[in-house]
Amino acid sequence: MDTFAHITIPLLILLALRVDTRKALLMLPFSVVMDLDFFFPGAHRMLFHNLLIGLIVPVLIIIYLDRYYPEYREYGLIAFFYLLSHLILDLGEGMALLYPFVTDFYYFEAEMFFQFIGPIPIPDFSFNYGVILAEDTQIVSERMTAADTATQYASVSDISAGLFITIVVAATMYYKKSFTFLKEVWKLLKDVLCFFLEKLRSLKKS
Repeated sequence: MDTFAHITIPLLILLALRVDTRKALLMLPFSVVMDLDFFFPGAHRMLFHNLLIGLIVPVLIIIYLDRYYPEYREYGLIAFFYLLSHLILDLGEGMALLYPFVTDFYYFEAEMFFQFIGPIPIPDFSFNYGVILAEDTQIVSERMTAADTATQYASVSDISAGLFITIVVAATMYYKKSFTFLKEVWKLLKDVLCFFLEKLRSLKKS
């Protein structure tokens, strides 16, 4: 996914969840730090795009901060969220998630389309996932060349899938605030529904 999406999508989610704006902006470079492996020939989506950098190391740092510097714990969580969202949003293009132990590329892409039965939209999901073996260097090279040199316009379905998973991660990490937000949304929906039901009742009586 392009750099603009890597920056804006997780940032907007954090702001929507009312995470401290100053902290979210200070940690924002972590949303694109993984793409620095682009400057290492033959190591793009390998050197930094893996679970060691995106998951294991940040968790260990957060545990350390929680124990010795609890005042910086939220900074660590925000940085961790940015790193994790970068991995999630790049899943469709493939990454060496188990690097440096395994150099195979893993990819997962979810798409959602709608089929209409009359005026009723019926969602239709499709999933594309697999492994590009490290030995298939030509395939990997073609995939990397297409990703690195072409002007990328992520499709709506790609962004929707990545955005959905990123929102789930954000809701899990900031569950209290997200639950409050969901309660407000549910209350608003109920109020709107009650309003229309009341209008229908009044129309029937008249």
